[in-house]
Amino acid sequence: MIGQAVRARRRQGGVPSLTESVAKLVPLERFRWLPLLPTVVVAVSALAALALTGFDGLYGQDSFAYFHYATGSVRQNLLHLQPPPPFFWPPGYPLLVALLSLVVGVVPLTGQLVSIAAGAAVPGFTVLLAMEMGRRDHTAATNLPWQSVPLVAGLVVAATGQLLQSSVVVMSDTVGLSAATAGAWAIARYRRTGEARWLAISAGAFAWAISTRWIYGIVALPFLGWALVLLARRLGRTALLHAAGAALVGAVILGPTLGRAIAGLITGGNAPFAGDLQVYSWSPLNALHRVFMTGDGQLIYNLPNGLYYALAPGSWWYFGPILAALIVAGLWAVLRRRVAPTAGLLVAWAGSVYLFHAGAPWQNPRFALAYLPPLAILAAVGFAQLRASGSRSIRRAATVWLISGLAFAAVGSAVLTDRFIERKQNDVATVRWTERLAPPNAQLLTFGLTATFAQYSRLQTLDLSDPGSSKIEQLLSSGRPTLVLLDVADIERQWTGRPPWASYRALRDGPGLRRLGARGGYTLFSVAERAP
Repeated sequence: MIGQAVRARRRQGGVPSLTESVAKLVPLERFRWLPLLPTVVVAVSALAALALTGFDGLYGQDSFAYFHYATGSVRQNLLHLQPPPPFFWPPGYPLLVALLSLVVGVVPLTGQLVSIAAGAAVPGFTVLLAMEMGRRDHTAATNLPWQSVPLVAGLVVAATGQLLQSSVVVMSDTVGLSAATAGAWAIARYRRTGEARWLAISAGAFAWAISTRWIYGIVALPFLGWALVLLARRLGRTALLHAAGAALVGAVILGPTLGRAIAGLITGGNAPFAGDLQVYSWSPLNALHRVFMTGDGQLIYNLPNGLYYALAPGSWWYFGPILAALIVAGLWAVLRRRVAPTAGLLVAWAGSVYLFHAGAPWQNPRFALAYLPPLAILAAVGFAQLRASGSRSIRRAATVWLISGLAFAAVGSAVLTDRFIERKQNDVATVRWTERLAPPNAQLLTFGLTATFAQYSRLQTLDLSDPGSSKIEQLLSSGRPTLVLLDVADIERQWTGRPPWASYRALRDGPGLRRLGARGGYTLFSVAERAP
């Protein structure tokens, strides 16, 4: 119906749609500059955030672990041409940071530059993927002009708040996402060209994505199935050579990490690079729950997991409700087969990520990044579907809707990143506040801010989850003043019965704790001195 209305409008001499005008002015083959615009937006925004705030990219616990592992043992092993030592997570991101540190130096900026480059590449590869899908599938049979889809998809990705936040920190999220998106683009290019190098590039990109974050092994499955279908259509010898080349590239990149992880999982103990696989549990029933007992204590969320990840694209820190509504129109177009046949892979990509995270017992905005590119392309398809309408008012409304959605998402992106950096700065301010109250030669027991104190404080700091009763006795017998800094409400709510809670109770009920002050959610205590 939409295609008939557009053709009727042409016969009547009506005003062409935006996509038709763009197609005449800038043919699809000349869209090569488009990936640069969203890429530049992310890169400039991230660098501006660093320049204006002085944020060093380190926060929480995990980013400190990544930074010290990359610039410490991995860097030393590279200098001696040795493989990376065991680590809790896969080594893809730390390897890049270690390599860059040989040029930039052992500073947190090294990890940030890797994250920024990868984050800026995500919208670029999203544009390339959408363009590649349109090169072959832009036919009258689809009833949908594809010319506007690549740029709109890239802009939607660039405006996503969580992408900007993840681009300024020392973490692995943007590296894994950019590599997976590059792999999807390369295999789409292989479908069109039939050149073996693109299949090999796709295998290498997905292998690096998996060696950065295991979740992309799930993302790679539908593309692996698609690759097998494409190979089955070729002559036997050609298909065999293409498959062998791609398998070799993937094995060289992923094999060392995957092999050591599997060996560790089989033998038991701490498996190298597979720590998160050992602590993860999955059940479809988790999608209905919002309270979980995990290695991180008792987690209580406002929404059930399934609803959280279903609504995540509409959150202000992601697309926002305006842009997210376009996903519905795009999904409807895909299900009705009014767009590129390969668009079904986008649904498989987003669906596999959703099913995994909905069934796992954790909620984190970072995890929702793994289905960002396919959702952005579906939103762009939804916009193109509306712009293909025979009604001028619908076309105009679609343009206003898109611009409003991009503006809302951009504001949300700035607010999210600013608040995130402010929280980190507040943590450092808590370190300085504690140091002012600490007596000379004091030692500190804390939980939640241990890595922050270790990085920025002069105080000898120990994590409250590590010392047992015997170690606490040893600490107290040293004669040094001992301080305890805790979010007591969090300890009592989330960690009841766990080591940090037990250590806190032992100190409170044993030698006793004297309150020195409070800042934010944290309370500073001094451990009572024992009578001689």
